[in-house]
Amino acid sequence: MMKNDLKIMDKADKRELVARLSKIEGQIRAIINMIEKEESCDIVIHQLAAVKQAIHKTFTNAVSKILENNCCINDRESDEYKELKEKISSVSKLIEKYL
Repeated sequence: MMKNDLKIMDKADKRELVARLSKIEGQIRAIINMIEKEESCDIVIHQLAAVKQAIHKTFTNAVSKILENNCCINDRESDEYKELKEKISSVSKLIEKYL
């Protein structure tokens, strides 16, 4: 890995992302079960769409956390940091909307 790689360093952020991904993993296992049990295609497709949306939301959340964790502002109580966080939130909402 390069020395300047962007990383998710905050433990709470890591736990949140891992929890989201674990939930998605469970959803995928359930879909596999549905297919093996020959459930209705309508139900399977509905669940696949839910997983797709969950992955998109997790992607957007990860990008936001990476930006927040790797910005050059160390003081998370500063107005500058709060303004940056608001801008990141706005960009994240745009990504979610069009992803």
